Amino acid sequence: MRFNLVGFLVGTFLIQYESSFSQSQDSILIAKLNFKALQQYLGTPDSSIALSTKALALAEQKGSIKQQAFSYYVLSKANWAKGNYQLSTKYAFKSLKIYENSSQIYHWGECLIALGRTFADLKEYSLANQYINKALLLALENKHEKLLAEVMREKSFLLIEEKKYDSAVLCINKGLAIYNKNNDSINISILYGRKGRLLFEQGKLNESKNYITQALLLDSLVKNRRGFGITLYQAGLIEWKLKNTETALYFLNKSLLANKELSNLQNTIKIRALLAEIYQSKNLNTKAIEELEKVSILKDSLYSMEKDVKVQEMEAVYELEEKEHLIRLLEDENLIEKKTAQNQKILLLSISTIMVLLGLLSYLFWRMRGNQLNLNKALATKNQEIELQNEEIQSQSDSLHQINQLKSKILSVISHDLRGPIKNLYMLLEMVTKKIVTPEEFAELSVKLKSNLNVTQRTLENLLNWSMGQMEGIKTEPVSFNINSVIDDVAHLSEEAANHKQLVVKSDSKNPVFVLADINQVHLILRNLFNNAIKFSQRDGEVVITTEIKNQFCFISIQDNGIGMTQAEVDMILNTNEYFTKVGTDQEKGTGLGLLLCKDFIKRNGGEFSISSKLKVGTRVTFSLPLS
Repeated sequence: MRFNLVGFLVGTFLIQYESSFSQSQDSILIAKLNFKALQQYLGTPDSSIALSTKALALAEQKGSIKQQAFSYYVLSKANWAKGNYQLSTKYAFKSLKIYENSSQIYHWGECLIALGRTFADLKEYSLANQYINKALLLALENKHEKLLAEVMREKSFLLIEEKKYDSAVLCINKGLAIYNKNNDSINISILYGRKGRLLFEQGKLNESKNYITQALLLDSLVKNRRGFGITLYQAGLIEWKLKNTETALYFLNKSLLANKELSNLQNTIKIRALLAEIYQSKNLNTKAIEELEKVSILKDSLYSMEKDVKVQEMEAVYELEEKEHLIRLLEDENLIEKKTAQNQKILLLSISTIMVLLGLLSYLFWRMRGNQLNLNKALATKNQEIELQNEEIQSQSDSLHQINQLKSKILSVISHDLRGPIKNLYMLLEMVTKKIVTPEEFAELSVKLKSNLNVTQRTLENLLNWSMGQMEGIKTEPVSFNINSVIDDVAHLSEEAANHKQLVVKSDSKNPVFVLADINQVHLILRNLFNNAIKFSQRDGEVVITTEIKNQFCFISIQDNGIGMTQAEVDMILNTNEYFTKVGTDQEKGTGLGLLLCKDFIKRNGGEFSISSKLKVGTRVTFSLPLS
């Protein structure tokens, strides 16, 4: 019994799998047929119609509404390419009914464009504008660039028909910008042809000829038979106006052949009418009369077709009114259903009240049983909290140990670095007191001593700020101030040190830039970074300070062409709290405290710190501050 049940389940699964696989294969086949038909509609519209008709039959057989909609759309495009506006309109309306108000924005818009272009060809400019403007609104609301390009392409045709040349040029240029970006040769050739026609109508024959020549080349490359036939006619028209009669006849006969293959009546009428005019000018009256007779026959056929399109349009309007009537009936039925639902709600409310009371009793019993579980969970949570606190205490202990080690290292370095300048000062004063040195020698030694004392002063100032920071004694008080003014002050204070090394200091601090930060801390940051740039610069070099505004921040950069650093040294400065120091190009010494303070103060003021450096080339230090 069990074996039979398992066999039944497995058999059922295999049947469902095979059915699902078969449906998937059918969907792929339909999609391939439609895609191939869409690719061929401009070159071989008859083949396109055959393929999309086959796809439509399969889609209807499988009940695939989406595939049916796409087949209708392709049939509309292919019949339009042949100049069969009756069928083109019929299929476009069918496709629009499915795509309208759906998530398929592009296809929805394309259906509107197809209808707009058909009505434009039929000189129904008011209707054409309605459909194309609906497509334009759809493209803008959904920010759909591809659909917008299609709208610009067909809007340009309508504007040329209405003699609105300036607006047509704007549409053509917008469309070309998008198509050039996407390398869409078919649509580029269409818009080149359109621009050529526009220039022709403005009397700019040579410019028009240039664009028409480019369009012909592209049409032949992409096998756009419809566009090729239209462009050949335009080329013939230009040559006729330029008095090149034989060349005009050559282009017109080629265009006639292309349009006959597509059965495009409108274009064929225009070609034969122009041929009649040319033959008449050459006194070939028999040929001219033959062409005019053919024009008359074609116009009768076109009139019949246009009449059928009008009927199709009225049917679409009637169906729309019928749809609105159905909506009103549904709304009335909805009101009745709402009243019935209200009565049912009252009954449900009574039943719900009883159920809630029963639920409350059940909840009380459940709550009593759950209290014990909650107590156990609370104890477990407390234990976890204690463990987390222990881990946090251990982490703080490790951090304090690291800070103490750092303090010991820094104090050791500072005690060594301070002892030298102070000892030198003491010895110099002793020598002056005992009159061992002359006033001239004292003045010469004072210059060197002053430089050492400046370094000592900065060291003491950095030490004081660092120690206050370790004891959380520093308060950051942001104010709005001009950063370029502070840069100028610091550059002036460091001028003597820069002159000593014969350095050129460059700054772009011309226009005021206001930042929100602690001005004293920013002053210290700039002094330390500027002194480092001077310290590690070669003689006769330069130090460049620049400011840049980006994303609500001001980025200040100090660039030198000094000894530079390795990547390991840069990583140590940026990613650790280890102090780092090197001897300057004039054997200047440091403690490394300055960079630690800079990193701390930049962080306190909401900024970021970065370094880029290359050995023997130079270093660029950058930090950011928020704009006020």
